Amino acid sequence: MKAIMYHYVRDFDPAMPNFRFLNITNFRKQLDIFAREFGFVTRAEWAAYVRLGQMPADTGKVILTFDDAMSCHYTHVFPELMARGLWGIFYVPTGPYTGAGLLNVHRIHLLCGAHDGEDLWAHAQALVTEDMIPHAKRSEFRDATYAAQINRPGVSEFKRLLNYFIDERYRRDVIDQVARDFGTVFAPDSFYVPPAALAEMGNAGMMIGAHTVSHPVMSKLSVAEQAKEIAGSLGWIEQTVGSQDMRSYCHPYGGFHSFDAHTVMLLRENSVDFSFNVEPRDIDAKDIARQPHALPRHDCNLFAHGQAD
Repeated sequence: MKAIMYHYVRDFDPAMPNFRFLNITNFRKQLDIFAREFGFVTRAEWAAYVRLGQMPADTGKVILTFDDAMSCHYTHVFPELMARGLWGIFYVPTGPYTGAGLLNVHRIHLLCGAHDGEDLWAHAQALVTEDMIPHAKRSEFRDATYAAQINRPGVSEFKRLLNYFIDERYRRDVIDQVARDFGTVFAPDSFYVPPAALAEMGNAGMMIGAHTVSHPVMSKLSVAEQAKEIAGSLGWIEQTVGSQDMRSYCHPYGGFHSFDAHTVMLLRENSVDFSFNVEPRDIDAKDIARQPHALPRHDCNLFAHGQAD
């Protein structure tokens, strides 16, 4: 099976000339190719795999996943899936619904979309001092992050500094200072899928999964901090969407550097049935028994019509 990961699926916004997104037209073209060449995993087939380790008869089928609960998942993706009789798994970071505002990761996306990457990178370097960057995992994060992304100059460096390197205590203040200095105003109320819409999607056959509370790099956190992120996200989703046939989670950012053994332990303790990682290979028959909390996913940009605009 091929699990495919999507983030932004929308139309071009002239106010965000550098924003990276998958155009809805190309999303439709990609679904056409998947339907023609692979077919799609049904909910029943997926449940049989998770519960029993039973692969579909056609092992090359596609399962669709969407991260971060952006509004376009409701306005653009959900209608398209319904029109085609398809389903998907939508992973929700719940902090924006409980008072956290626009998450740091999305503030960074919007800054990169509106401004020149080299200008952002130079400005961030002037704000972030050496004592704000822990030495642990510097080499690992430098080597393992954004290697597969094709970004404009400065963007990968800016994202790596503020998503991975900087200590969490300083991260939000620095991002907000960059936004003020560049004249960027964030609008969280229109950025995410409304709670009632998430419930509507769940009732219509979509699976709604946990994606932590604040979308941190979990491997940077203590066990207690990780526990709050996982339990808080699961609890809010169940309260909002209602009972679902399976508990699901996906690791923020993804890649084996982004979580650790404590994360997996906590997912087991919270009775999560399966979790997605980011690893560009197909799901095989042994994965659900061997690593149910690190199932591989392909980025959509690895397939025809999946490249970001």
